[in-house]
Amino acid sequence: MHHFLFEFITGGGLSGQALPETLIREGEIMMQTLLAELFESGYSDITLTRDDRINSYDNNVEQHIIQRSLEVELPELIKKSDISWLIAPETGDCLASLAELFIEHGKIFIGSNPDAIRIATSKLLTSKILAEANINIVDTRTLSGEIPASQTGWIIKPDDGVGGESCCFINNKNRLSEIISENINGNFVVQPYIEGKHMSMSLLVFDNDVRLLACNQQYITVKEETVSLTAIGVNECLIFKNEMMELAIKIVSKIPGFAGYIGIDLIESESELFVLEINPRFTTAYAGLSDSLGCNITEKILDTFLNKKLPDINLAAAVPIRINV
Repeated sequence: MHHFLFEFITGGGLSGQALPETLIREGEIMMQTLLAELFESGYSDITLTRDDRINSYDNNVEQHIIQRSLEVELPELIKKSDISWLIAPETGDCLASLAELFIEHGKIFIGSNPDAIRIATSKLLTSKILAEANINIVDTRTLSGEIPASQTGWIIKPDDGVGGESCCFINNKNRLSEIISENINGNFVVQPYIEGKHMSMSLLVFDNDVRLLACNQQYITVKEETVSLTAIGVNECLIFKNEMMELAIKIVSKIPGFAGYIGIDLIESESELFVLEINPRFTTAYAGLSDSLGCNITEKILDTFLNKKLPDINLAAAVPIRINV
C-alpha cells in the first residue's frame, strides 16, 4: 500500500516565498509523527515532498522536491498513491482547494470534505452556525461592525488565520481604533479577550460520528500585542472529557463532512466551555496522542478510513504529554 504525504509548509507549498520558522517547527513535528507512526504500523512504501531549503529526511522514503506549481506536480504524486495524507493551513482557501485536488486525483484521502473545511476555515461563519445551534461561542465580528463589549481587551486576527498568525491582543480602546482603521478592508475579525483556561480537544470523526481523543491544555503567552502558543498539554484536561464529548457531538452534527483528525480550540470561563475556532486538519497535539493513549493513533486514523468505522478509544488510561512548540 503506497502512501503519499504532503505537508504544505515543509513540502514546498511556499517555494519562492519566506518560510516562517514557527510554522516550519509545527509542520515538522506533525510530519515526523506521521512518518514514524506509519513505519511503526508496517508501512514503508511512502512518498513525500520537501522544500529544497529544508533538509531531507534520513528515512528510506522517496522525497520529491517541488519545482513547479502544486497544481502541476501534486496530481501525479497523488494518483500513484493508494492513501494520501494532507497537512496544510486553511488560510486563503489553501486547505479546501488542496482537499479538492486530493479527492479528485486520489483513491483514499485522509481528510474532510472541502465544504466542511470552508465552513471551519471562517471563524465568522463557524461562530454563526454554532450560535444558531445554541452552542457557546466567543463572540466574533467583522471590523466594520459593532465591536463586542469587553473589560479585558480584544483579539484581532484573520478570519481564516492559523494559530497565532497575525493575531493581535489590544487592551486599549484608542489603540483598538487604530488597528481597526489600519485593517478595516482586510479579512480580519475581532473577538473579546476572555480570561480563562485555554484548551483544545482532539477528535477523530467519520460519517458524522465522533471519538474524543484528547482534552488538551494550551499554554498561551501574550507579550505586548503578540499572542503565541508555547506548548500543548495533551490530555492534561481530562476532567472536562464529558463536557467536551457532549460538545463534540453537537458540533459534528451541525457541520457535516468532517472526517479524520479535527482540532477544536476552547476557552473555559466561569465553568462553561466556549468554542473559539475549529481546525479541520492535523494540529500540533496530534504529535502527543500515541504516547498519551498508549496506541498508534495514526494507525487508528488509517483503519477508520479503510474499515469505514471508528475505533474504540479509552481515555481512562490516558496520561498527560507536554509538547513544546
